[in-house]
Amino acid sequence: MNSSLKPRVLVADDEMSICKACEKILGRRGYEVRTVLSGKQALALLEQEQFDLVFTDLKMAEMGGMELLQMLRTRFPDIVPIVITGYSTIASAVETMKLGAFDYLPKPFTPEEMLAVTAKAWEKRKLVLESRAVAAGEPVEHLANLVGRSQKMQEVYNLIRKVAPTNSTVLIVGESGTGKELVARAIHSLSLRNTQRFFAIDCGTLSVELLESELFGHVRGAFTGAVMTKKGIFEAADHGTVFLDEICNVGLEIQGKLLRFIQEREFLPVGGTEPRRVDVRLIFATNRDLTKMVAEGSFRDDLYYRLHVFPIALPSLRERREDIPLLVHRLLAKVRERSGRKVTGVSDEVLRFLEQQDWPGNVRQLEGVIESAAISCDGEIIEQRHLPRTLHPRQPAFTEGQAPRSNKEFLELKRVLRDQAVADLERQFVIAALQRNSWNVSHAAQDVGIARPNFQAMMRKHGIRAADSGE
Repeated sequence: MNSSLKPRVLVADDEMSICKACEKILGRRGYEVRTVLSGKQALALLEQEQFDLVFTDLKMAEMGGMELLQMLRTRFPDIVPIVITGYSTIASAVETMKLGAFDYLPKPFTPEEMLAVTAKAWEKRKLVLESRAVAAGEPVEHLANLVGRSQKMQEVYNLIRKVAPTNSTVLIVGESGTGKELVARAIHSLSLRNTQRFFAIDCGTLSVELLESELFGHVRGAFTGAVMTKKGIFEAADHGTVFLDEICNVGLEIQGKLLRFIQEREFLPVGGTEPRRVDVRLIFATNRDLTKMVAEGSFRDDLYYRLHVFPIALPSLRERREDIPLLVHRLLAKVRERSGRKVTGVSDEVLRFLEQQDWPGNVRQLEGVIESAAISCDGEIIEQRHLPRTLHPRQPAFTEGQAPRSNKEFLELKRVLRDQAVADLERQFVIAALQRNSWNVSHAAQDVGIARPNFQAMMRKHGIRAADSGE
């Protein structure tokens, strides 16, 4: 599979001006473009050369777009077709979607409109190529937005390929920052539901009441402030995919309701009396050991068995250090796109240094480091001096007496630190507050000036437990 090559595009339109415009627009962006004036000529060229995308007009003298679409569907099913059409035939273009057209481009179109449609179609084509390569047992460097050529990532890709076409529940297990949501999105992208909606919910950031309302919806008057009926995510995602991240943070009451939903795909909105049924694919993720939580009584064993249908364990970054050069290359490309910086690479010294780090924050931490270094870099190559100071030998940790004693002081320090240093500081801040208040969560939250639910969320984030935390 070679999705890094320039995408090859074939344009079939009986207007020479349209062909020339497409060639000019796409050529400037690095696409290889061939043009023909009829569907018959397009088919002949497809027999001789390989293409990724095909743009076709609907009405052409020799073999129109409809017939060409049918031929593509049966003889070249991996090619992604796009219909070019006049405004008067947009309804016909929509009909062609049933014949396998990925999208349509109305005439007249702007360069921006064509480039946007082409970019979406190319992403679709890459998914097709990646899926086919994995199915054939070929090692791939990318799957959807996941990056890695290591054996451990190949195993992950293989599991994704196997489970994506099914409707089975998936449990993704991995440390924070390993890319659990990216895996969930990859499963959705490679599934039969990929044209439907994908919802991602972080269960650790919402209170019990809010999470229940977000998932199941509520009826008007169900609680104070419920001035109108609201659809929940499960209902809004009907026929699509819902990803519940950090399911380990969900309380026992919601766990019971989730168990019923998984079994029946049926739920009651908050305050409602009429059950509703939906068809959604469920993907869960956790950064904690659920078996240990089951033994402790903080996670239902019957729910655990429902979730543990098809587990996918994600390796930490320190377990796949050979992927770091590839990740650095991809992350630099993202930084260039977002910030406009001209940084093209890192020095050999920096790359060796990055490969030796433990990366407790995994890929998310690496991304922060690369972005920080790219901003600091005044040339094209990142050198050791451009790396954030948090990656150099660490300063001694704050003692209880040195840790910030108020939320204001904590935010002041947070502004001047980044990434792992911020995480370390936040954890020390929370622990120091708890120690000062004999591990009483309510008193600690009041002491530092943070609402109790927000303070508890910070505790959950860093795996800190206290006797009265309710966890």
